[in-house]
Amino acid sequence: ILNKDVVKDVVKDGVKELSERQRIILDFIAENPTLSANAMSEMMSEKTSIVPRTIQRDLADLQKKGIIVREGGRKEGKWVIINKE
Repeated sequence: ILNKDVVKDVVKDGVKELSERQRIILDFIAENPTLSANAMSEMMSEKTSIVPRTIQRDLADLQKKGIIVREGGRKEGKWVIINKE
């Protein structure tokens, strides 16, 4: 079961170059791994205007850095935070 401690561990373990928005995305994934970029964008847009494409770029960057992976298909898949131990 993922929780906020996993996000803190990932961030603590050498991934200091994350933006605040990427940290928020990791929090969203920890709470609900099935969220889409659109859903994350809507949740973030309550405070600032963020389009889904921005979230998609952040998700791609987090994948490139080896912090998250996508398991399953586009519709039924989920995000998985890779615990860097």
